[in-house]
Amino acid sequence: MTSAPLDLGDVPADEILDALELAPEGPSLAFLERLFHRFNARVPFETASKIIRHADVPDPAEKPRVPEVFWRDFLESGTGGTCYPRVAAFDALVSRLGFATRKALGRVEKDFDHAALVVSLPEREWIADVGFPLPALLPAGGGEIETETATLSASESGRGLSVRFLSGVPGGPRRLEIFREPVSEDEFLALWRKTFHPDSKFLKNVSLYRRDAHRVLTFSRGEARVDDLHSRTRIPLAVDRARRLAEIFGIAEEVLGRAFSIAGDPDPEIGDARITAYLSVEIEPRRAFQAIATAEGWRELMSGVTDIVALQRTGAGWRARLAPPGVPDAGFEEEIALDSDRLALSIVRRYPDGAAASSGYRVESSEGETYLVREAILSGPREDLLKNDYARGRLAGTLAVDLLAWARLTGLGPE
Repeated sequence: MTSAPLDLGDVPADEILDALELAPEGPSLAFLERLFHRFNARVPFETASKIIRHADVPDPAEKPRVPEVFWRDFLESGTGGTCYPRVAAFDALVSRLGFATRKALGRVEKDFDHAALVVSLPEREWIADVGFPLPALLPAGGGEIETETATLSASESGRGLSVRFLSGVPGGPRRLEIFREPVSEDEFLALWRKTFHPDSKFLKNVSLYRRDAHRVLTFSRGEARVDDLHSRTRIPLAVDRARRLAEIFGIAEEVLGRAFSIAGDPDPEIGDARITAYLSVEIEPRRAFQAIATAEGWRELMSGVTDIVALQRTGAGWRARLAPPGVPDAGFEEEIALDSDRLALSIVRRYPDGAAASSGYRVESSEGETYLVREAILSGPREDLLKNDYARGRLAGTLAVDLLAWARLTGLGPE
């Protein structure tokens, strides 16, 4: 076992910078920020390379894809890696470029399941967490950082720095911890090798993740997702997933196909795309739901948007005929089903030509926060929304307006 720092080997740093579309510079905060954001945007967090490495390399001591292997694979196949290899690879690159660094361990779900990098500049130390990855550099002393996809809060903890997401769509870990205790290269490698345990979640499924400045793109179990600050779009990839993912994430199709052949390639649980908007509110979940859980509350929610021409109660909820304001002969029908246990309203809208559209409202709770949720089920997989941010944003914006109207009914929204 060597205690020497992991480095780039014979991989030229200039080739890596060219692939990241960056020019070499001297160490500075501005250059570190560019390196950090371009790394997260171009080098995917992915499990395919780990799954293949585990299958191909029997010796546990040789399983880690050290920086030389990591960067050569990236240049040749577009792969990235999971937490430990990403931190080691980024460390090797920025160290070669003249930055002073040290690795740090941390916790997402359990101690030492996470790693990050601390970079020292003359004015202060910065945490470059490419392992999670976080959307921004964090001052090692803590602070609050606002980004296009989330607001982060970092504060001192007993063991180091506690990081919490203050905004962004719910789902996945919302907090993590980065320990201040130094870690040697031998300790880092030993913990890295333990991540190849057969029960590791990163060896069971092919998962992909890439964070851009304004959105997060992920894939798992047959489904691609696009998250931004207030919405999530779920897109089922029904067929030829290795080819489609190669186009979306820039990873070689043969790599993805091999990983699927080892770990499996389950079909998505949904057949139609969905767009979901979220609004965090400071109110008890059931009270928030009660604002729209009656025919009268729902009528008030729709006021100003459409005229309710007729309203009839049903066993599941109610049925209504709606029309554009002042045009009672036009319009459509909606059937609203109430689920008080799930704090949800399910809506089916039926048009005169026989077309139908499904949507809903619900309340979710996540780590003590209450979210008002508005979801629309689209027709078909709508893979175009993976690239068409304008169309995706326009649809999400319409749902967000509905949430603001709902928040107004609870007494929390704008008048």
